[in-house]
Amino acid sequence: NLSVPENSVFAFLGNNGEGKSTTIRVITGLMAPDNGSVTIGGVPFYKQRRRWLSSRPRYVPQFKQLASIGALIDSPSLYPNLTAAEFLSIGCRIKQVATSDIDRVLSVVSMTRHAKELIGRFSLGMKQRLAIAHALIGEPKLLILDEPTNGLDPSGIQDIRRLLASLPQQTNTTVFFSTHNLDEVEKIASHFAVLKSGRIRAESTIDDWQEAQKINLSLEVNDAAKAHTLLQNAGFNCVCLDPQRLQVNQITRTEQAQINALIISGGFDLYQSSAANMSLEQWFTHELTE
Repeated sequence: NLSVPENSVFAFLGNNGEGKSTTIRVITGLMAPDNGSVTIGGVPFYKQRRRWLSSRPRYVPQFKQLASIGALIDSPSLYPNLTAAEFLSIGCRIKQVATSDIDRVLSVVSMTRHAKELIGRFSLGMKQRLAIAHALIGEPKLLILDEPTNGLDPSGIQDIRRLLASLPQQTNTTVFFSTHNLDEVEKIASHFAVLKSGRIRAESTIDDWQEAQKINLSLEVNDAAKAHTLLQNAGFNCVCLDPQRLQVNQITRTEQAQINALIISGGFDLYQSSAANMSLEQWFTHELTE
């Protein structure tokens, strides 16, 4: 079971072969599910799949506006002998959308000045942005992307990251994307779920996950021994490293702020406070095990 909040940037995580792409193909109707259901805005998807995917956006009460789906599955299929605008015009005809929407989607992906350039001359990153622009034709309220940064160079990856993070605010679109690159999730996602061995093993907002993670806090003060006594009496597990340094182990981010305030209010000089945070990748590798 999986629930994607409206206007979120939702990362669907898992190692290669765990079933991310299969799940996306089921969600978009490219594969038939053995059982279960897919609903969008409370409306069953499979009862009106064609209307969701290939026609004008439709009104859905839960979205309080027109709604449809845009999707980019696998590598983009582009025509190298067409210009960007010519290619997008095909999408407009298929979706029965006015060609005036081309200017909007090119602006969203920062490719307005490339509208009349041949696709065959584009970099991989530009082709990926154009493919996303194609998926955004008709103002879909749900955008589904399968590994959108695969095969891109570092510059192209950064461009796609910035684009995806901006879409909910720019276009009022919910973004659902699969990835095995955990580093990019912390940079752009608001929510995530982890697929492992065919099951959702964890699901959270990025903020809640970060807040729940335990960290080790290193402090540099003018008198570590006395600061150690203060923190121990307050119930914190800490050790002195030398006359000016101590470490507080296994605390939350909220407790980090409390400790810093306690040190300062206790009359100590706080020279440095640094936390060793566990990254999402470290958590996935070491904590989320069978």
